[in-house]
Order: sequence, then C-alpha cells, then structure tokens
Amino acid sequence: MTDAIKPPWAISLWCNADNIYAELPNPGGKTSHVVKVPNDPAGLSKLLTLAKLRNANSVLGDKGDPTQRQIESPKYDESMVRKTRERLKFTPEQRMGARAILRKMGMI
Repeated sequence: MTDAIKPPWAISLWCNADNIYAELPNPGGKTSHVVKVPNDPAGLSKLLTLAKLRNANSVLGDKGDPTQRQIESPKYDESMVRKTRERLKFTPEQRMGARAILRKMGMI
C-alpha cells in the first residue's frame, strides 16, 4: 500500500472554533460515527493517539474506535490517567518505632 491511498480505517477531521470533529469509519465500510474533542492541544493529542491506534481490525468500543463517552473519559488516553499509588504497608513494630521517634521530637 502506498501513502497516497487512503485506507478504509483512516479518520476524517474538521473543526470549528470550539471543537475538532473526527469521523471514524468502520473498516468494513458499513457505518461510521463522529466524535468530538475540544479544539486545543489536549484534544489534538487525543486524536493523534486515536489515529495511531486505528487499524483494519478496529471495532466500535475499542481504543482504535472509541465512542464519544470513551473519548471524554480520561481513561482513553493512558498518559492522562492518574495512577493510584500503592498504599504503604508497615508492620506494627515499624509504626511503634515511628511513634517513638515522633515523641522524642515532641511532635506527638
């Protein structure tokens, strides 16, 4: 395939002052749907991520063919997802030692 031929999973974009719209065709050629993102760098970044993830096997609801709700969710762009830190686990002896140090310092 050459770069001059548009593949069936390629997205089409247009914009206005507020939003960027992306038409996401079904690679099988049956239907397509449109999603919108804000017309700002974060929205454009989401669309670039989307374009990288699309291929001939993209199906509705996947990362390569998201619904509007998935686009609006921060989970869509994995780099924007806040990862929760694992809660630190201390033994009772460690906690008693920490309390003793804090008492010596006059903090508790």
